[in-house]
Amino acid sequence: MRRVTQNRMDYNTQNKIGRVPKEKMEKKLMHGQYIRNIDRQLISEEDTFLWLSKGDLKVETESEIVAAQDQALQTKYYATKILNTETDSKCRLCQQFDETIDHIISAYQLLTKEQYIKRHDGVCAQLHFNIRKETGVQLDTKHWYEHVPKSVETSQGGKVTILWNQQVQTDRTILDNKPDIIIRDNEKGTCMLIEIAMSGDKM
Repeated sequence: MRRVTQNRMDYNTQNKIGRVPKEKMEKKLMHGQYIRNIDRQLISEEDTFLWLSKGDLKVETESEIVAAQDQALQTKYYATKILNTETDSKCRLCQQFDETIDHIISAYQLLTKEQYIKRHDGVCAQLHFNIRKETGVQLDTKHWYEHVPKSVETSQGGKVTILWNQQVQTDRTILDNKPDIIIRDNEKGTCMLIEIAMSGDKM
């Protein structure tokens, strides 16, 4: 009984200690905005920050990502509004909108046809790689970043078929009828359609 009580106390103490810096962070105007913007009804907060606890990335990489989430990279908006070293916050390329992280990663038109698509396809390829592992499709590479998805692949035994970027025939006109990934359960006769959107937090 004493051990159980001690474990509960330790758990409650850890939770309390963890809440204090989190609450302080949420109150910060800049560094707390990412946490405040998370829609907790749609997004799992625990899963969102799981990558920080795994230790798969270098410290420098983690700090760079967190800085980007906090809008704290050296953009013109940051230099103007925070550092007060610039007088113009407009994007140095388009000259139309404030040069924020959200603008650069999601709303800059010149990047739409190349860099945004490349980023989107990279995320889809990683998901496709993991789906293959889970469904028993034979892997052709060791690492996801070397993986090049094929149009159609079937698991060993034919239970599952995975389709990549394939058009779906429908009984009425649907303009966006080419989902990123389709997982077909050949035994149940059902399909799961997966469409991935790479948008900024405020898009």
